[in-house]
Amino acid sequence: MKKLSLTLLLSATYLLSSPNELKWVDEQIEAIKPPRVGLDQKALQAIKDPFILLVADQEEKKEKKPKLNTKKNSPYNYKKKIRKKSYHFRLTAIMNKSALINGKWYREGDHIHGYKISQVNSRTVTLTNGHKRITLSTITKKTNLKFNKK
Repeated sequence: MKKLSLTLLLSATYLLSSPNELKWVDEQIEAIKPPRVGLDQKALQAIKDPFILLVADQEEKKEKKPKLNTKKNSPYNYKKKIRKKSYHFRLTAIMNKSALINGKWYREGDHIHGYKISQVNSRTVTLTNGHKRITLSTITKKTNLKFNKK
């Protein structure tokens, strides 16, 4: 009974509502209906196409060479920055005479980024490059690591 009365009430309000309620929507649609006016043929021909390269334009560009900013005629102070390439070696594991460095296995005598793996111990790996020596170790100074032995 409740459903029937609710349905009758809603249908009555729908039928009795005036069709002029949505008149403003129709007015808005009519306002945007007129066709848009574009450029006329003269204006279109006067526009230079940016995608077409003309031969005359290329010759003009070749003749006019821009002045390069050098140290002498520049208001800025140019300094060369020389950066040395530095490699970070991360030793993850050692097994026999092999070491897992940066995710790749190397053996004693192999080369990695200009360094030779000269010695592999149970806890350290020594890399040499001329007079430079780098020692990679699995020993950590962090005391918050705990290992459970079973």
